Amino acid sequence: MVLVNFWATWCEPCRDEMPGIERLRRSLEGRPFAVLAVNLAEPPSRIRAFLEKMPLGFPVLLDRDTSAAKAWKARILPASFLIGADGRIRYSTVGELDWSQDTVRRAVVALLPR
Repeated sequence: MVLVNFWATWCEPCRDEMPGIERLRRSLEGRPFAVLAVNLAEPPSRIRAFLEKMPLGFPVLLDRDTSAAKAWKARILPASFLIGADGRIRYSTVGELDWSQDTVRRAVVALLPR
């Protein structure tokens, strides 16, 4: 399963949920779970500065022209999608979510392949 998270450094809820995404990722190490953060059209220098203050253990991709966000219909940030092994969206949400909250973690685990 892959968590695809669309975000930006200027988006306060995006910044606020990043530590929870990192905690979730760490808690699921060894399981079939990965995170991809997709930044919307910000300069690489701004993203690097953010990551120096908040190191993350997952890849941060740059959607330079917002074409990926448009294709995913990620109109509100943050926007997150859980993608199953079959490539289908299993869950999506917009707005800040505490991904490390126990009920959220259990819901993610329930979606993982057995």
